[in-house]
Amino acid sequence: MYLSRLVRLPKKPFTELDYVRHMPKEYVERTKRTIPRKVFGGRFGAPDVKRWVIHPDDYEPTHQRPWEHDVIGKSLERENQYHSAKLSNKHFELRKSKISRIPEEQWTFFPGDLVQVMVGKDKGRQGTVLRVSRDTNEIFVEGMHCKLEEELKGVEKIGIDKVMSWKEQPLRVDKNQVKLVDPNDNDTCSAKWILNDSKSEYIRVSERSGFEIPIPSQAKVTYEYIQPDKYIEVENKDTPAAIVLERTYVPKLCSFEEEINETHGIKEQSQPQPTYWY
Repeated sequence: MYLSRLVRLPKKPFTELDYVRHMPKEYVERTKRTIPRKVFGGRFGAPDVKRWVIHPDDYEPTHQRPWEHDVIGKSLERENQYHSAKLSNKHFELRKSKISRIPEEQWTFFPGDLVQVMVGKDKGRQGTVLRVSRDTNEIFVEGMHCKLEEELKGVEKIGIDKVMSWKEQPLRVDKNQVKLVDPNDNDTCSAKWILNDSKSEYIRVSERSGFEIPIPSQAKVTYEYIQPDKYIEVENKDTPAAIVLERTYVPKLCSFEEEINETHGIKEQSQPQPTYWY
């Protein structure tokens, strides 16, 4: 009964379409360095004491991915400072992020969306979203809001000429620096999530016109495939979808151990000891 209810729950694209949806959460947290280094448990009912690699409150999100080279280098440097202060019994002031992340049910920007820049020299121009950063509420628009930056820093020391290129800079969504374009009239709009007519999935619509803004196919691109329907399963490694969706569970009025014994024909000889509750 409960399984059938879960199957009928409407799909929520705003929670599924993210750059880490096909990456283990443990890996992302490990690259952020916000994991316990050691947990001191067994404290006679008292809560566990955790010694962090980097305290979660000290993590400062950026528009770069946590596993990029520059971000990892800064995280390792911060980790050394944190543990040096702990070993020296000195005060270590935690950095608290000043950016409050937009809730998932209110996020409406995805890669491939047509948007309009509202600030800067490109104000009024429309472009396509290259990538998004939900942690910092920022997006990058292709060819818009660019800045001339050096490609490789320090190459002049080894006799290579300095190379400059234009790079897109982030635009803040929470500060209305960029807005979605309504496909009905190609004008700016704000969007919201509503249930479709069949109540099976949330769709994105314009608050001004009520016109549906479809999610672009680029938003579904992952590190494993460009489109989900074109993913090639690896033989002897990927479990086929038909086997995964096969319902094999049969509920029984017995414990897990009793069910295993019954399946393998094992007769339990020992008698369970009585238990008492005070």
